[in-house]
Amino acid sequence: MNLLKKLFGYVEESNEPKYKEIDSVPQKFDGVYFNPNVDEYGDTYTLSFFNYDKETTEAKLIENTKIGSKFHIAFFKPNDKGIPVFSDSFEAILNDPIEYINSLVGSDLAGCICRKTEKSDIWFEKYLNYVTGDEYQKRMLEACKSIADN
Repeated sequence: MNLLKKLFGYVEESNEPKYKEIDSVPQKFDGVYFNPNVDEYGDTYTLSFFNYDKETTEAKLIENTKIGSKFHIAFFKPNDKGIPVFSDSFEAILNDPIEYINSLVGSDLAGCICRKTEKSDIWFEKYLNYVTGDEYQKRMLEACKSIADN
């Protein structure tokens, strides 16, 4: 029995199809991590937005044009064990990074896209060093094993 029916006696039912609600995108963000996700609505991405520290956020944007802004982009693909491993990094001018991510659905790519500023190269280099390092790979392996065990 439906809990609402039990509590309130009547619940209006709808024959409208169910749909996936889109997470709200912040008005301003410096970057976004994206991970493939498969649920009852099909292939999607889980997005996690972030901002740089104040100094990097307030630094001058690099190649901010009418077409779009320049972004750092890093891609990861799952290895034969399903653990994401570094695949490629590059820079590109994007009009809308979320639309770009949506165009990747079904590719099994995960990654990070972040706005390029005069100070962001340092942040991105540290990020790439971390995610390509042994400590990160060890943590990813432990996380995948934990998920598989549960």
